[in-house]
Amino acid sequence: MIKSFFLTKWLLTAMRWLYETILNGSGMQASYAIVLTIFVFTLAIRCLTVFGDIKSRKSSLQMAEIQPDLDRIMKKYANDPQRMNKERSKLMKEKGVSTLSGCLPLLIMMPLFFMFINAFRAWSNEQMLSLLLTMDQDPTKGIELFSQYKFFWILNIWRPDNLSSSAVLTGEQFWRTFALTKSTTVDKFIFYAEHQQVLDELLLRMGFFVKDAAGVLSIAEDNAAFLASYETIMGPCIDAYKGYVNGYAILPILAGATSFLLSWVSMQQQNKAQQQKPEADKNNPASQAAGMGKSMMYIMPIMSVFFCWQYDATFSIYWIVSNIIAVCINFILNKTLPAAVERDKQKREAKLIKERN
Repeated sequence: MIKSFFLTKWLLTAMRWLYETILNGSGMQASYAIVLTIFVFTLAIRCLTVFGDIKSRKSSLQMAEIQPDLDRIMKKYANDPQRMNKERSKLMKEKGVSTLSGCLPLLIMMPLFFMFINAFRAWSNEQMLSLLLTMDQDPTKGIELFSQYKFFWILNIWRPDNLSSSAVLTGEQFWRTFALTKSTTVDKFIFYAEHQQVLDELLLRMGFFVKDAAGVLSIAEDNAAFLASYETIMGPCIDAYKGYVNGYAILPILAGATSFLLSWVSMQQQNKAQQQKPEADKNNPASQAAGMGKSMMYIMPIMSVFFCWQYDATFSIYWIVSNIIAVCINFILNKTLPAAVERDKQKREAKLIKERN
């Protein structure tokens, strides 16, 4: 969208460019070009964030390694919090452990999560504007365009894959999206800026816009005229899929399942580290983090199903692909990182011995 966070705008612009390049260059169906675009961007984002993930995982392994020493410091200086914090910081500095490293993936992934939500919503709404414009200019081309949005069981990839969404936006839904929701009013979109003149003429004729004496357009207060016009223009698409749901909630379920798998895989290395340190106290930070991780293993799948039920199928596809790539990365890191951490530990110890001598 034009009037949104600049990184979201860049993301949307880049995705639109790649999608159009794939579509024009390959001649494949639009929905498959969309999925390929999502895969490419998801893979690129995961590759960029993997370095922060490696740093975080290394920090977790190092923290588990020194946890018994931290426990002893906590017990020894239980009555002197200032000295305890000083000794903890000294030990962690000597061992090259940073507590902030564990927050890196969350700090990176959460903004990306909301950026992708907003980018996919904007892209979806732009496609609905494009469909309306095409249906008005040439209904045959409009129906052909709409048929390109089918993806396996999903009738319209730009709508949610659930048991309550229709394949086509109703007039009321279009009005709520582009007239009543401040963050998505029609002037917020790149597509509108690119086709402003023709869209202004169409929306004025439909009763979405009204013109004052000075010729300035504004959104109409009454939507009755617009709803009637919308039903006329979009009628062929609406009638063709009347009574059909857009999907069967398969993608939200897959999103929840892959989120659970990702959480489970992420917990494996942490569990191994704890088993190797039986003397660790259940009240220490590492144990508390493990407990939080187990809670998230059940919370994240529920959140995934909730978000993917509500948002367009494109976002669900992104979330599933992102989870699958992350699972593969975690399997690799679980196999390789312990050895890398051990090598780093040996190097630090050798350096300390050298400095002392």
